[in-house]
Amino acid sequence: MARYTASKEVNAVIHALVKDGWVFSQNGHGRITHPSGKYIVMSMSPHGKYAHKNVERDVKRLLQQLEEEKANG
Repeated sequence: MARYTASKEVNAVIHALVKDGWVFSQNGHGRITHPSGKYIVMSMSPHGKYAHKNVERDVKRLLQQLEEEKANG
């Protein structure tokens, strides 16, 4: 498994997203891009015991936003 960040929990989340077609890039911060072009920016050295939960929350928010946009047409 590729090493994306310093946190193994965040790595697992990113790895799952990349398997689903998302793209990970890095330029000071990490950037996880959904196939639609929308993206989430995150720290490359996430410290704290809830870092992976924060990434999961941000992904969930982005997916909800995409669903709302799709429903509103």
